[in-house]
Amino acid sequence: MQLVLLLAIIAGMFLAPALHAQSAGIPTETTRRMNEVSKMGEPKLKPAAESRSLSFEEGDDPTVAAHSVPPHEPLKTAHKAADKAEHLAKKNRHAEAVEIYREAVAADPLYYEAWNNLALELDAAGQSDEAAATFRRLIQSSPEHVLGFTNLATMLSKQHHYVEAEAVVRQAVKLHAYSFKANYTLGLVLVDQGKWNEEAKAKLEYAQLRYPDAKTLLAKWPK
Repeated sequence: MQLVLLLAIIAGMFLAPALHAQSAGIPTETTRRMNEVSKMGEPKLKPAAESRSLSFEEGDDPTVAAHSVPPHEPLKTAHKAADKAEHLAKKNRHAEAVEIYREAVAADPLYYEAWNNLALELDAAGQSDEAAATFRRLIQSSPEHVLGFTNLATMLSKQHHYVEAEAVVRQAVKLHAYSFKANYTLGLVLVDQGKWNEEAKAKLEYAQLRYPDAKTLLAKWPK
């Protein structure tokens, strides 16, 4: 039964047009009221937390088995450094974690997770510009992974850079159409811009199979 529901939602996802709220048939007055509710303190849903491991991708995309990416086995020295950096990160010693992650990627430039986590720690250490640049290099060099796209979009969204976040997550959805997190993030970013449209709704309807917050937002959808 769940498989039938999943297939139905996937089919509907690709039929939904990318329209703004007014052109989607939602009256201007309704859109205005929804925006006013947000301004008056209606709690907004937070973006999903950034992911630190490629193992996240296995559960994120129901079709990943059909196009799985051969895993890279990091060099032992790089893996050891990354483990040390992760330990520091858990203690909120972000600046120190950054330096150790730099050692890890210097030892093994193909170590995707170390690059991803270096970017996350750079952001946590207040170096958001370098974090964004690191993520952008990662998605250019390894677009087969959705992880870098969704983490960059989530970071930008938290900074209220919604237009940039939308551009990034649209790239993710184009390359990884069945990613629950990519669809969820796109839906949230659209709503955060006041775009309560059919595209945003379709993305959240698909993502609700994995993200309960998507269902919460759909329950508030303008009639």
